[in-house]
Amino acid sequence: MDVVSIFAHSKLADRELLFSLRSLERAAPWVRKVWVFGDRPEWLAEDQAVVEHVPHEAMARLGRWKVPLRNTFLMTFLASLIPGLSDEFLWMADDYILLEPVAEADLCRVRVMEDLKTVARGRGLWKDALWRTHDTLVRLGYGSLNFECHVPMFLTRRWVWDAYCDLQDYVTEDRYYGLLMATAVLNHAMKTNGLTDLVWLNEEGRYVGFYKTPPTLDAVRSKIADKTFMNFDDAAWGPGIEQFLGERFGEKSRFER
Repeated sequence: MDVVSIFAHSKLADRELLFSLRSLERAAPWVRKVWVFGDRPEWLAEDQAVVEHVPHEAMARLGRWKVPLRNTFLMTFLASLIPGLSDEFLWMADDYILLEPVAEADLCRVRVMEDLKTVARGRGLWKDALWRTHDTLVRLGYGSLNFECHVPMFLTRRWVWDAYCDLQDYVTEDRYYGLLMATAVLNHAMKTNGLTDLVWLNEEGRYVGFYKTPPTLDAVRSKIADKTFMNFDDAAWGPGIEQFLGERFGEKSRFER
């Protein structure tokens, strides 16, 4: 099975992706190949049997899309068309960290955050996008589950293709308008492709996230105990997270030069 990592250069010298791929190698050595879709980090290995960079331009020429691509649904659809990508793959972002070894069968289970029918509506740029996605999907006869879990996501090329074909009128080039990819594709797969094996992320209890404020090193060490999946946003990056990742994943991976 392959991994698609959607990537854009960061203000942190691309160190998030560096540690993400190091964690992937340690936790999931069974991964066949990583495809980095978007920008190319300067430290990326040259061995295309192990890791391959695919710039936006290589796939955007299939249509008249502007580059760099911004919308995750559109990027995922185009990435799913990369020649040579495995039919089943894991979707990752540069701030996804695997803390412990994970079996392939475990990562091939689809994780879900919540049923949006049961929660109050929030406001904000991202939450507005989530609720627009929910409202559109429900109006079109799809489910109301929130799949924006910020952990490695199991997808198939067929699921992405079918969802894009049916929902392309609601996919935009803007990052936040139109449908959010995970929630749209996986609710679509539940209705049309027989997806039923779901894991409720909060009930599973293996996820920890750091957001808005940089945690101390001691706070990171405390909160990651017994966890498998870690995620953080740009605002949380600081000495605590950087030192933890440097200590935990200090050795180079096969994905680096």
